[in-house]
Amino acid sequence: MAISKSTKTGWRRYWPRLFLLIPFGAIVWVPFYNRIEPEFGGIPFFYWYQLAWILLGALVVFGIYLIETRITGVTKRTEPGFEITGSPGDVL
Repeated sequence: MAISKSTKTGWRRYWPRLFLLIPFGAIVWVPFYNRIEPEFGGIPFFYWYQLAWILLGALVVFGIYLIETRITGVTKRTEPGFEITGSPGDVL
C-alpha cells in the first residue's frame, strides 16, 4: 500500500503544535507560581506570572503559525489556481 503525499506530510505539518504544551504546562503547574514574592511593580508574582504567559502564549502561537506556513507554503501566491487581482478584496 502506497502512502499518499498528504498522509506523508501530515505529521510534518502538525508537529509544531507540540509547542503549545509549553504555555499549557506553565499555567497548569500551579505550585510553581503559587507565591507572592517576587513582586513586579507591587503586583504579586501569582498575578504577573499569569499575565506574562498571556503575552508569551501569543508569541508561541505566532511562532507556530510561522513554522507551519513555511512547512506547507500556504502563503505562496504563485501556485496554479490563485488569480492575482488588481486590488485586495477584488474577487469578482
